[in-house]
Amino acid sequence: DQDTFVRYIDTIAKHAGDIGKMVEEFVSFARMPTPVFSNEDVAGILKKAVFSAQVANPGIDFDQHICEQELVMRCDERQLTQVFTNLLKNAAEAVEARLAQNPEPKGKIRVELAGRTNGIHITVEDNGTGFPTGDTQKLLEPYVTTRSKGTGLGLAIVKKIVEDHKGLINLENISTGGARVVLSFLQHCDINAAT
Repeated sequence: DQDTFVRYIDTIAKHAGDIGKMVEEFVSFARMPTPVFSNEDVAGILKKAVFSAQVANPGIDFDQHICEQELVMRCDERQLTQVFTNLLKNAAEAVEARLAQNPEPKGKIRVELAGRTNGIHITVEDNGTGFPTGDTQKLLEPYVTTRSKGTGLGLAIVKKIVEDHKGLINLENISTGGARVVLSFLQHCDINAAT
């Protein structure tokens, strides 16, 4: 009947969209361009990514601790934006998965950016489902995923970009529940020196 037909069409369209997203991620990973470095304000890039994540996830509280000054490092702005977008998307999905099982406490993502003498440090924490127990660093390898619809490329792309920027990435679970991702870019940075 017509209702069944409409349901089939909706299902096909949804799966076609999922496949399209997977193909985009495969192509993006396979054709990862060489970064084009310039002096960029990391604080500004991160604030824009957080704003986009807030708009996409109005039911989650975003707790921002991002320095007010311009924090400049040599980076590829587009690739760094992709790193922040991927991490915030993963955090939001983990929070939504936890809220589906347990609506309390309210979903929260904490983002911190600090410039220190030994470089720039960015932390993204959430109170979602957390990483699977075991070697969390394996989640950074291509095609490793814990999600039924995941491609296993999101964190692999993040790792590749971070390493291309001479940075380090660390994944860990939070004892009170949730996950923490820490990025460290161990290069000299200038405050209030954007060009």
